[in-house]
Amino acid sequence: MPYSFETIACVTLEPQSTLGHPTTPPEIVKLDSPAAAVMTNFKVVHPITTRPEVAIDVALKKMKTTGIRLLFVMNDADQIIGLITAKDIMGERPIQITQQMQVPRADITVAAVMTPQPDICALDAQAVRDARVGDIIETLRAQARQHALVVKTDKATQSQRVIGMFSTSQINKLLGYNVTPEVHPARSLAALVEQIV
Repeated sequence: MPYSFETIACVTLEPQSTLGHPTTPPEIVKLDSPAAAVMTNFKVVHPITTRPEVAIDVALKKMKTTGIRLLFVMNDADQIIGLITAKDIMGERPIQITQQMQVPRADITVAAVMTPQPDICALDAQAVRDARVGDIIETLRAQARQHALVVKTDKATQSQRVIGMFSTSQINKLLGYNVTPEVHPARSLAALVEQIV
């Protein structure tokens, strides 16, 4: 049976109308604030996913549409097999594949460019609970990463569940200044792109 919908009557926006705001002002984030203050919590924000067989430019379009820079790459069992970022897609790797393997860019898949699961940096939720924002920044710098996942381990099964993520872009936004590490001599063009993009 088809649904029946009705229009809602409009009211005129009165002069001097104001915006509603949260009852408490947003917390000012500092380097010694709890790390949770800058974590993207997947209980609140739904992580965006893609499949390994998807073309990289389709994945990039999805990022632009959703306003994010990272997609989780999932297999048929809904397990994480990799991550792909906008930097991965716009960096050196697709160019190398096109030149060395004579593959048109349109045929390059997420699987060919993504960071595979064994290479993904993850932080234990227990350690994060007692950490500060500055600790997360130092960890990302030490790993030369822009992102770090936060995982919770089930004690009974030892299985991990990703419950959140840290990203330098989110930390920069919440602190109000750039915490991205200084550019060091790159070992490769890919490393250089990672540092400056």
